[in-house]
Amino acid sequence: MNFRLTFTFCGLLALASVVRAAEIDTNSPATELATFKVREGFEVSLFASEADGLVKPIQMRFDERGRLYVISSTIYPQLEPGQAPDDKVLLLEDSNGDGRVDKTTIFARGLLIPTGLELGDGGLYVGNGTELLHFRDTNGDGVADERRVVLRGFGTGDAHQNINSFAWSPGGELWFSQGLHAYARVETPWGVEKLDQAGIWRLRPRQMRLDPFFGSGMAPANPWGFVFDDWGQMFVGAGNGHGIFWPLPILMRDHSLAPLAQIWTDQRGRKICGMDIVGARHLPDAMQGAMVAGGFMNNAVYAFTIHDEGGGFRITDQEPLIISSSTSFRPVDVKVGPDGAIWVADWFNPIIGHYQASFRHPDRDKAHGRIWRITAKGRALTPLPKLAGASVADLLEQLKSGERWTRYQAKRLLAEADPREVTHTLGLWLNQLDATAPGYEHVLFEALGVYASHEIVEPALLVKLLHAKDPGARAYATEMAGRWHDRLPNPLPILAPMTLDPNPRVRLAAVVALAQIPRAESVSLAAAVVDKPMDYFLDYALKQAVHVLKPHWLPALNAGTLALLHAPKRLEFVLRADASADTLALVRAQLASASLPRSTREAFLTTLAEAGEPADLALVLDGKNYVIGGAPDAEFHAQLLGTLAKAARSRNLRPSGDLAAQLKPLLAKPDEKLRAAALRLAGAWKVEPLRSELRKIAEADGSNEIVRPAAIEGLAALGGKPSLDALTKLTAPAQPPVVRLAAIIGLVSLSPTNAAEHAAAFLATDASAPAVDSLLPAFLQRKGGPAALAAAFTAHPPARDPARSALRLMNSVGRQDSELIAALTKAAGLDGEPLRLDAEQTRVLAAEVLATGDAAHGGEIFRRTELGCTTCHAVAGVGGNIGPDLGAIGRAQPLDFIIGAVLEPNREVKEGFEAIEVMTKDGESYQGFRVRVDRAETVLRDPLQQREVKIPAAKIASQKTIGSLMPPGLVNGLTRAELRDLFRYLAELGKPK
Repeated sequence: MNFRLTFTFCGLLALASVVRAAEIDTNSPATELATFKVREGFEVSLFASEADGLVKPIQMRFDERGRLYVISSTIYPQLEPGQAPDDKVLLLEDSNGDGRVDKTTIFARGLLIPTGLELGDGGLYVGNGTELLHFRDTNGDGVADERRVVLRGFGTGDAHQNINSFAWSPGGELWFSQGLHAYARVETPWGVEKLDQAGIWRLRPRQMRLDPFFGSGMAPANPWGFVFDDWGQMFVGAGNGHGIFWPLPILMRDHSLAPLAQIWTDQRGRKICGMDIVGARHLPDAMQGAMVAGGFMNNAVYAFTIHDEGGGFRITDQEPLIISSSTSFRPVDVKVGPDGAIWVADWFNPIIGHYQASFRHPDRDKAHGRIWRITAKGRALTPLPKLAGASVADLLEQLKSGERWTRYQAKRLLAEADPREVTHTLGLWLNQLDATAPGYEHVLFEALGVYASHEIVEPALLVKLLHAKDPGARAYATEMAGRWHDRLPNPLPILAPMTLDPNPRVRLAAVVALAQIPRAESVSLAAAVVDKPMDYFLDYALKQAVHVLKPHWLPALNAGTLALLHAPKRLEFVLRADASADTLALVRAQLASASLPRSTREAFLTTLAEAGEPADLALVLDGKNYVIGGAPDAEFHAQLLGTLAKAARSRNLRPSGDLAAQLKPLLAKPDEKLRAAALRLAGAWKVEPLRSELRKIAEADGSNEIVRPAAIEGLAALGGKPSLDALTKLTAPAQPPVVRLAAIIGLVSLSPTNAAEHAAAFLATDASAPAVDSLLPAFLQRKGGPAALAAAFTAHPPARDPARSALRLMNSVGRQDSELIAALTKAAGLDGEPLRLDAEQTRVLAAEVLATGDAAHGGEIFRRTELGCTTCHAVAGVGGNIGPDLGAIGRAQPLDFIIGAVLEPNREVKEGFEAIEVMTKDGESYQGFRVRVDRAETVLRDPLQQREVKIPAAKIASQKTIGSLMPPGLVNGLTRAELRDLFRYLAELGKPK
């Protein structure tokens, strides 16, 4: 239907009511505080606001005096024409201890959207666009008078994804992160370091060594927050809904891009940033060890419990500390302060991000900002320790403190002190410690970190901690042995026993440590962990170690000198993890063993099928290799034939010799799945002598519904006019539906126009959704297929129901083939131009939505099958993952953006959801989201096939960006009242009920 919006009296009245409401001041701290629902036993107070000169805080850090440094950016999301960069670092002080700021100083200015800061090395590190800066105040007036560039070349593809979230590790490493659209090339004394897209950085300042991890489309896509537990285990929060990660298993240079699983992921659209862990006596026992984080998208401050799980962790929810009904409450950083309170930086803005709304949207707030303090009722605050001006000896004593904040600051100050004084005093202090005192091993852990922050190796302390009772101490010492490997006389004997430690996390730390030692023996030792129980994270870390160490173990393996050769179980893991042509000789030798376990045999045969040479494919084809326990394993044999067919398509590879003679016996096998796989393989390998056999089976009325379509698929792959004639004959109405379907699908690759005519005729007699779901993908994946089908449907329109089924399928996978959509839309009775609104019409509709929209009815509309919304989008964990999760869209986006995004999906496309189309040289078409692109291949997440598709670069003819996969005109069939209700439902998602 042609739907055109007009101004209505109702709309104007609703707009007037919204204008009147806007005249009420809702921006004051008191008004915002009244929107907070605070966890029982806690209370919230204001530390600073715009009245104190604090505007748009992004991140905050404390110094040893308890003063608060805060990044403030009013320029975000972009400089206006003619505007000079003047974002700031503010220094906030509470000189009388009443919990309110009483002095604000501009520490540094002239910045452009700074996104990270941390005290260190006698000053303040600041992430500012492409540069990592360091500021110093040399005269103590609270204003920086020295500014130097530490490193430059960081990516700035997206303002809120610039380097951010700086944090010191227990060993004096500065960690920070970058987001999805950042591409960094950073020059260091060790060479140019590269990190494309989202990832994390590790800087060892005394060496100026910079190491990148993750990248190239791996999750977390927008990391924004680091925190270390009491034993130095690091957690990373993702600001894009990818959850919380424990990155230790991937902390190896040159790791592969295999995705690492989260330890917490949310099903309610929550996103977090600015993390910390509670360790302060002011807070109740139930909070000790809890992780706290800002829920900027959902206007909340969250708390989590960290659990050990095998070698890794898992995280569960606690009751939130704050939930606000104000959509301007944006907690972007959360830190436990010197007083033991939980401090919250509130960016205060109804609009977040920049793709969601215009850079110049009038609702963008550039005048407010708050720092809140969450305190426990009836509990004394923690006194500020005397750290400023303290001696090295006094700072060392603070390492015994039960306050995490105190220990963190003391270690930072010790890292800045003179190395000779620190090491001398530290040695004397360690000798005086009582080994029977509570927390003794933890104090040793802190001391090891002090040495590491000065890049001083202390083998005796390292060995003592490697034998500690607490596995946390052993794991940290094991990691340190990897860090110090190039300065230890012989690190391998030190690490060898740790691979067999009773604790799985210690064993995992040993794998990561060994991966840093570029020797062939490292992989032999790391693989020892398979002698004990494995879990996901151990398996992941060991596979990464195999990948990283391959340049060192492969030559030794080929020379026959690798110790791994004498440990079958360990060797099996390495070969299976590598699964490449480089180790094929050894895989062949292993397959010759009659005692090889079944799972290993299957894995090795799969490796040969995927990566082998022509002679290997013949070995895979031979059924003698599938005899398990004296009986042929036909099911696995069939799976391997399918893998061989994939290899033929992706690598254009097939065995040498008489293929017809090798395949023909399989066509007579009693197992129908095995016969079907052999028929498909005959086509993939272009075995022309078997054409008549395939045609005979395809035309045989007595063949079953598995074998006969497989023969048709084989004929289609053989190609040529004989196949075209045979398949055309099999599309006749007299044939069984399953045969007709298979023949039409086969024809698509031979003649899309011919296939489309038969498809239109078929749907005229079989209007079922399964028929549509079978036919349509074949056309969508073939060059010229959608256009041919559109022409056929224009001449012979399908009935209303199959047309709607086809539209539903196309909507669910995000196809935007305009000619085909137009033909189907007309046949479905839904034709009309996609609805578009100008700014004024959008404003009127938004007012009506707020005044009269029914969210409950809108939810029913959202879940209607014909719209397909839940096929692509999830809400509260229910729905698809093709498009963004909508669980918090009402809190995250203004209503006018929501309206525009639904009516015109390509107006703004969410980061990570911009689709591309790839056309191959043999006519295949793929649409989906880019996972990664390199010189070897393009990897897409294809909604149509619901899997990742790898397309070799040599096969690609063209590729182009197509934008959003959500088709325009999706809501054309809705009435104005239904539109109001749908938009009200979306606008309420994520808000408190």
